[in-house]
Amino acid sequence: MERNEIQQLIESYMSVGRLIHQHSYDSMETMKLYPGQPKFLVLIKKNEGVTQKELAEMHFVKPATITGMLNKLEANHFVYRIPDETDKRIMRVYLTEEGRNLAEQSEKFMHSLTEILFEGFTEEDRSCFVRLTKKMRDNLLNKDNKPSHDI
Repeated sequence: MERNEIQQLIESYMSVGRLIHQHSYDSMETMKLYPGQPKFLVLIKKNEGVTQKELAEMHFVKPATITGMLNKLEANHFVYRIPDETDKRIMRVYLTEEGRNLAEQSEKFMHSLTEILFEGFTEEDRSCFVRLTKKMRDNLLNKDNKPSHDI
């Protein structure tokens, strides 16, 4: 790839990322949530009783990151943790009623934002987008593909 093409790609995905972040931040502020928490609440809602380890795997983050996020959500009474019945070392995560309400609001927001993002896209455009972003994700998850510093 040539430098100019790389610059265009970087500017394209960074500008969309910034706009998504700004829309999300504005909405989260009214819900009293921090970045990442809405998606996290929705994930827990769809997987009630999920373990912290499973959450880390689903979210592509380290378990320590999950612990920090859960501590904040628990302090705000959005989630609670209960030890697993068969293995007390394992903590299972559940939503409180307030957490469930926020997860539902978050789902509505994400749906609305997605509608805005893909306005004017054909079904073929959306399918292509999904295919390409999955390919990017797979490239990043491939341990043999580490970015080099000599660009």
